[in-house]
Amino acid sequence: MSRPASQSLPAQLESKLSHPHIPALDGLRAVAVFLVIVSHFGFEMVPGAHGVMIFFVLSGFLITWLLLKENDRSGTISLAAFYKRRTLRIFPAFYVYWLIMIAFLVGTGRSVLWPHAWSALFYTSNYYSAINGDPNNGFSHTWSLAIEEQFYLLWPFLFLLLRGNLKRMTVFLGAVIGAVWIHRAILCFGFHVDQAYIYAAFDTRLDELMVGCLVAVLLKRRALSGLWRAVSANALLPFATLAILAASIYLGELYVVRYRDVFGFAIEPLLVAVLVVQMISFSSTGLWKWTEWDAVKFLGRISYSLYLYQQLTLHAVKKALGAYPEVLQLAGAIIVTIILATISYYLIERPFLKLKSASPRLPKKLVYEAVT
Repeated sequence: MSRPASQSLPAQLESKLSHPHIPALDGLRAVAVFLVIVSHFGFEMVPGAHGVMIFFVLSGFLITWLLLKENDRSGTISLAAFYKRRTLRIFPAFYVYWLIMIAFLVGTGRSVLWPHAWSALFYTSNYYSAINGDPNNGFSHTWSLAIEEQFYLLWPFLFLLLRGNLKRMTVFLGAVIGAVWIHRAILCFGFHVDQAYIYAAFDTRLDELMVGCLVAVLLKRRALSGLWRAVSANALLPFATLAILAASIYLGELYVVRYRDVFGFAIEPLLVAVLVVQMISFSSTGLWKWTEWDAVKFLGRISYSLYLYQQLTLHAVKKALGAYPEVLQLAGAIIVTIILATISYYLIERPFLKLKSASPRLPKKLVYEAVT
């Protein structure tokens, strides 16, 4: 039986969501990681922090979408299978990077900030940075990996409890998101907590992942279908979303005290979520077809290793090519980072990713989709 028009999604969105591997999301991963790379290279006007935000929203969306699919197919979810998949996806590449970074620092006579290194090893570096500030070393970027890992520890249990009633899950997610907004506002305006804590702590960034979870549940329920039809009505609309997002990023702080920490971190994940839906809808259209180009999809596929190794490569290459124009330095840094990430993907990530396919709960293509 077909759904009433008021409960149906746009045809192109419905079609893309039915795919085992949702088109365009690899392209968004590629965009996210290159925002980080270019920003970390030294182009501070590029919003690298929003590359991380895209990853957070995508992670919440993809993990929840997979859990919803698994629940549909089997009537439950396997926590053991979930954590097996996450372990094989995340730990091997990261711990190889951790060992390489330690060996590099020790081998070149540089000091190792061991408290920070240990916090990275155990996925708690977000709170190290939140409390102590960013030491700007080879483990600085691991704060975002820690937030994602903490999310993975909590959300499957909550999903298992709520999976029988998606409307109740929707209300729960909305309540958590709203609670984090209020929490950040109290920390900023009531206790004048430093922005370093707001930026890096799990309790102040959880809502970005939960926004992704909420969108997945809403789409699964075909809820707010009028909104999804409106934002997917024309292939030019993503430019409007991007314009609003850019205005929030670049203008908010000019007019409102602590805009980013209180208002930006609330508004911008919602805009990113809308953009995710739009990219899913329009990935086959002329303007946005690049999100499905093979080269772009490959960069999205290796985005995890790109994110890991950019912290090691960017400034080393920049220093080595210091006599050349900055654009050539950046190009060289990107090439070296892609080479290292590709090696990591084929020698470390891919062999372990194949083990994920052995999960009895998810077919190979669905397992592959849960890449962060």
